[in-house]
Amino acid sequence: MGNVRTETRSSEVNVYDQRQGYDPEFLGVTVPFPELTDTAKAKAVRRDEDESAYELKYHHFSIVMNRDARLAFLAAVNYDGAAAFRHARKESDRWFMDPRIDKAYQAGNEFYSGNPLDRGHLVRRADAGWGGSPQEAADASEDTFHFTNCTPQHEIFNQATRARNEGVLLWGNIEEHIASQAAASGHRLSIFNGPVFRSTDRLHRGLQIPKEFWKIVAYKHEDGRRVALAFLLSQEGLIADLPFEQFTIGPYQPFQVRVRDIEARSDLDFGRVREADPLDRGGFESVGPTAITLHSLADIVI
Repeated sequence: MGNVRTETRSSEVNVYDQRQGYDPEFLGVTVPFPELTDTAKAKAVRRDEDESAYELKYHHFSIVMNRDARLAFLAAVNYDGAAAFRHARKESDRWFMDPRIDKAYQAGNEFYSGNPLDRGHLVRRADAGWGGSPQEAADASEDTFHFTNCTPQHEIFNQATRARNEGVLLWGNIEEHIASQAAASGHRLSIFNGPVFRSTDRLHRGLQIPKEFWKIVAYKHEDGRRVALAFLLSQEGLIADLPFEQFTIGPYQPFQVRVRDIEARSDLDFGRVREADPLDRGGFESVGPTAITLHSLADIVI
């Protein structure tokens, strides 16, 4: 992971004014930012006195924070697979607090040291770190190192090389496969993801450790329609023995599910995105499976 430094990027909130955040029109068809249910609003962090100001905007992505968990409810990012410039990973990772909200609502580095928990990106560097210039790509990549974009993930869950050695299918594999299907939108994706918070989640150093994470990937089909694919991925078998040093791989499997199933788990309303879900077409809604176990990329229903 390289060396890790924690700092506040700037005490000036207005330096963030140039961040446009998630773009609902990025694909050429509207993929709206999800609405928070009343349950989620009661826990969401507002960035100012505006009661609807939950969205923290960064370069190419946006985040809504859960005040109680000190982790994100959701992250939404626009991914351009054909961007002119992409930013390569640096040797040193610098993580930042976001000055627009209280530090008390952000889980810092003290939760990630001395254990196998990674500072896991919700918005991956590879998803946000693109641009029309090298500087834009670098700025977007650096924005992903805010603690608002950080979740506790087991090192195998978060590190692609280790995961491949264990035969694990990760988000990156899934996104790259879907991007290859998105030629009609210039290999562009709009991606939403976040943790599933449960009352039974373990606490580690006072921080809730989610067992499951969800992701919805939307793209424009060659016939012009939106397609939205929903997934669940569990790290339950990996974190069962925290805080001990030795781990064994337990039940660990990604699933394709319905967008409406993600809504039920996340207290979010994805609105018209539900209409783009292939599992809610062609009879799946009445007689099809509620979840498809993904043994390989070929199992994804598109």
